Amino acid sequence: MMTTLTTFFARALGRCTDHACHTLLLVALACGLIAGCIGRPHDWPAAKGGKAMHRSDVTPLRQASAGTHRRIGTAVRSGHLTDPRLRSLVATHFDSLTAENEMKWGNTERQPGSFSLGAGDQLVAFAAENGMRMRGHTLVWHLQLANWVKDLSGDALREAMKRHIRTLVGHWRGQIAQWDVVNEALADGSDGKLRDSPFLKLGEGYLDEAFRTAHEADPEALLFYNDYGIEAGEGDAKSDGALRLCTRLKKAGVPIHGIGMQMHVDPRHWPTPEEIQRNVERFAALGLFVEFTEMDVPVGRIRGTLDEKLQSQRTITHDIVAACFRVEKCTGITLWGISDANSWLNDPHWGSLRGRGPHYPLAFDEVLEPKPMLFGILDAFAGR
Repeated sequence: MMTTLTTFFARALGRCTDHACHTLLLVALACGLIAGCIGRPHDWPAAKGGKAMHRSDVTPLRQASAGTHRRIGTAVRSGHLTDPRLRSLVATHFDSLTAENEMKWGNTERQPGSFSLGAGDQLVAFAAENGMRMRGHTLVWHLQLANWVKDLSGDALREAMKRHIRTLVGHWRGQIAQWDVVNEALADGSDGKLRDSPFLKLGEGYLDEAFRTAHEADPEALLFYNDYGIEAGEGDAKSDGALRLCTRLKKAGVPIHGIGMQMHVDPRHWPTPEEIQRNVERFAALGLFVEFTEMDVPVGRIRGTLDEKLQSQRTITHDIVAACFRVEKCTGITLWGISDANSWLNDPHWGSLRGRGPHYPLAFDEVLEPKPMLFGILDAFAGR
């Protein structure tokens, strides 16, 4: 850019015939050079405010987490892999990868028995190339479900569910370390019971069958139940419901190895770090691993200036990560998206669930520069 500006003005000066023309062009050249210097991407602010910090100057998250024996992950769509900047950022900072959409039923089996697994293959291959753990998400869920499944019942539904699980888990056998086998089976509200899912037509035992089928397809994979709104702990209906569910499955000898707490933070009403830690401890007491599987921290409804919001986001994130680190069986944290530009909360429907935005919920901003949130994670890794 500097060479282009200089060449242009040199040619223009050669055509000037008076002093005033020379003066104007020299001033314009000086302004252009200054603009070029201050406008380079590596000097952009961390997140629309705060101290500028280029990502190359920051300790990679995966390097910082290595000594903690925890994984730091992100959710990725296969389309992200076509962008060299995103590929580089993910490979540099994360050592765990979750398929954001590519392994969900609506994308993998749109028609009965006809499977499309190529997009998932791309993510699995990328994870293997970059020494990342792979998480499969998700096998049985009432949303993003192929429409034809909703019309099934009885043995037809049971066999469709088992075939789907056997096919996906078998296809990636030995390549996916953890599966979210059943996702969001619990209803919201005050009773902590199972939601009215299409799979509930099989009775609550559908969860048992799903886990057993997944285990048969890949005995080495760790199998998780995953849900949102279960972070608060004792006295919270949904969290208590999740504990009862996991306790029942364990007592029945069902091969469930972990609980995924999604950790989609709503700063307007959220448990304290101490409450989160106590909740993690009670699931760990069942012998389960615990992972924070879909973490984001929206700032739209946090009070203050943008800088103040981002500092609050940093503190909230730090305290949640630190709560995980205080429990040995809490083994990983996954951020739900790569950067603010990729967040699901950019969708007006989903974003409205967290109040008025913009939410800027992730550790990298829209131009992939680190935010204060990232330094909160690094501080937690370092025990600060």
